[in-house]
Amino acid sequence: MVRSVRSPEGTGDADRALLARLTAFLAAEKVLTAPIAWTDTNGDLRFTASLDIDGVTEEGLLLFGRAIAALPDREVILGLRWTRGPARFDHFDRFNWRPMDAHNNKGLGPADLRFRLFDGTHRHPLALNAALDMGLSQAMADNLPVAVPVLPEPAGWEAFLAIAAEQWRIHDLVHTPHPPWQYGLLPLTGGEGRGGRKRGRDT
Repeated sequence: MVRSVRSPEGTGDADRALLARLTAFLAAEKVLTAPIAWTDTNGDLRFTASLDIDGVTEEGLLLFGRAIAALPDREVILGLRWTRGPARFDHFDRFNWRPMDAHNNKGLGPADLRFRLFDGTHRHPLALNAALDMGLSQAMADNLPVAVPVLPEPAGWEAFLAIAAEQWRIHDLVHTPHPPWQYGLLPLTGGEGRGGRKRGRDT
């Protein structure tokens, strides 16, 4: 069985309805619909997985993963996505594990997080980004600009998965296999760590 998600557009009431839907999704106990399998496209490693709540697949709400084959144990993204239509989607909550580039919140978010620079593992949580003056839809379109550090820094892949599984309430996420990293390759530098782009959407 598949539960559909209506795609609200615009701001105001639509943002509030979307926030309520996504918050409820985060709070619910979820399980993977099928085991995760990474795909490798010229060193770009990705997966997309659907999630079930009480035996019902949540249509349009997906778990996404990305890594770079030449960057073992670095630069991994795990995100929860809301699909707005064909080939249209946004992350609404995201983890960045051991990123190559530091993240700066700039002047956004709560006072204690503004202009904070995080060079380690961090999370871009739904609640903090939804509270921005720009509104939830725009914050999602802007790739969730506010992050918080994950402390202490996860010691390894399994420790990182355990944190994401607990905070997202996807307990079988801990069984996600390592990305098929290629340890013999020379590490990429600069923007190459993001698929050739120095900055941009984590897609």
